[in-house]
Amino acid sequence: MTATPAPGRPGGRRPRVWNLVVAVVLAGTLGLAAAGAVIASNVITAGVPATSAPKLLKGPFGTAQDIPTSFGVVAVEHAEKINGTTAKQLGGSTHGISGRVAPNKVQVQASVTLTNLLEEPVAYDPRQFRLLVGKERKPVKTVKSNLRPGTLQPDASIDGRLSFVAPRTGSKLWVEFTDPGRDEPILIDLGRTGRTPPDAFDGFQHGKGHGGKGHSHR
Repeated sequence: MTATPAPGRPGGRRPRVWNLVVAVVLAGTLGLAAAGAVIASNVITAGVPATSAPKLLKGPFGTAQDIPTSFGVVAVEHAEKINGTTAKQLGGSTHGISGRVAPNKVQVQASVTLTNLLEEPVAYDPRQFRLLVGKERKPVKTVKSNLRPGTLQPDASIDGRLSFVAPRTGSKLWVEFTDPGRDEPILIDLGRTGRTPPDAFDGFQHGKGHGGKGHSHR
């Protein structure tokens, strides 16, 4: 009795094309296995590469910018420059007002945010911030802030407000932040101040409120 060949397989043999496909797949599988063995061997020999730390950019930076630090991020979210008040604006009362800023000065207010991205607490202090003025970047030593020195917990942020008083001379301003983990402080560009108008001290009593540089108008 003669055996009947399977349908589509004359003589009971696979087509040559099928044999070629099997050979290609088998070769590819062996190639991937060999590549995997080489990679595994390299990992065992050299070890798993360590994750590189975020690159600390040099700057200077701008406002509303998340700036990388050694502990996480610092940002000056917003900065405002408020010119000193004139006698006319004060209705003729030019002294005895607490916190008054002279006409030849500008009050710089900056809203800042500190974020700790480490797995351990980080100490902070508002005195890490300074205002720098002019080409020589002369520091303004006094800073007023609603921040108090403290410790920032992991994955936590804190917002605060800084206040400085600078000369109203059209000078460039920067906020400087000292990051203990960086070689150089971070600089944030705040633009320029305005200039003191020539009649800024009109109406001020002589020798009061402006270091004696104005005139008496009685």
